[in-house]
Amino acid sequence: MAISDSQNILSLLKVYYKDGVQNLMFRNSPVLRKLNKVRVEGKSANFSAMYGRGGAVSAKFTQAKSVAAQTSRNAEFAVTPGQIFSVYMINAKEVQASKTNRGAYMKIAGAQMFAAAEALRKTLAAALYGRGYGELCAWGDTTSLTAGTDGTITLPESAIMKIDVGSVLCLKTSVSASSYTTVLTVKEINGSTVTFTPDTSVTPSASDVLCLHGSVDANGNPLLPMGLGGWLPVVASRTSATWNTYIATPFYGVNRSIAADRLAGAFYKAASSETKLSAVQNLLMKVRRQGSTADMIVLNDVDWLDLSKLIQTTNTYFTQTSDKGKKTAVAGFSDIKFSMSTSWVENVYDDPYCEEGKFFILDTGAVEFWSYPNV
Repeated sequence: MAISDSQNILSLLKVYYKDGVQNLMFRNSPVLRKLNKVRVEGKSANFSAMYGRGGAVSAKFTQAKSVAAQTSRNAEFAVTPGQIFSVYMINAKEVQASKTNRGAYMKIAGAQMFAAAEALRKTLAAALYGRGYGELCAWGDTTSLTAGTDGTITLPESAIMKIDVGSVLCLKTSVSASSYTTVLTVKEINGSTVTFTPDTSVTPSASDVLCLHGSVDANGNPLLPMGLGGWLPVVASRTSATWNTYIATPFYGVNRSIAADRLAGAFYKAASSETKLSAVQNLLMKVRRQGSTADMIVLNDVDWLDLSKLIQTTNTYFTQTSDKGKKTAVAGFSDIKFSMSTSWVENVYDDPYCEEGKFFILDTGAVEFWSYPNV
């Protein structure tokens, strides 16, 4: 309702403006913040990994000697860089119009730079869990799309975190496909429902993959930094001919099919009736068996909540009582830790950029973020 019905009175009143701009964007990745950042140079950053001890051991000396030529088995990875560009533009009039709080809520140059930096952080978080193709999620719908006509799609929360109004996406038949079927411009985001406009008419398959547009070169090679999806792949749940073809393809110069669980990390797929808690414990057992000193577990925040609820249903808790007889109950957990014999993982991060239903057990001494410029 108006303060007064008199226009003369209203004309005497000013509009009060609160200085500063509120940030309503999603949180950033806690895992990306945690990882050690390392400056590198050159055309590639190489490292060697020992994946085998050979078979030169036997109760017979002659037998051991006969295969002793290749005792230590090593693979050298030659890591080449990915890239991300986040751009903002300002002109002289915008700078002058926002020099002080009298003319703007904040300086336009500062707002533009902050928005560009946030876009870079969130796209880096998307790349952290991908294979460099800008993959977001499976499309999951077969409704025909008409060029220039708005459509809607429901996306998982982990994909919503990685896009924004104005994002330009594309549909591909597979993550590594060299071409796309249509380009989609995001118009609205309402919860998990995204409104978009396609540039061409197409009837997608449910298995088509939604990607960030501009994530591959002219030959279909990935351009984004290589993430955990490439280093610790779960292509086709590591079964079938699709997996065999993928793992045999050189990865930074290494054919990982010779020892996939060592060169591509341990993998565990939970049974349909298995709890997420059991799945994490089983994978922790596998990485312990492989000699890992893992100290970090990463999972989606939805999975964190599921684990928290599961733990609560299997344990009994007591409320705190103050000296005045007041009782305080706390629902949920601030920390979740895992152990397997003497392996103890106390750093468990809920990262909304991690795909729901997927867990990573990592050794922070072995996982780093390599960068050319000032990190």
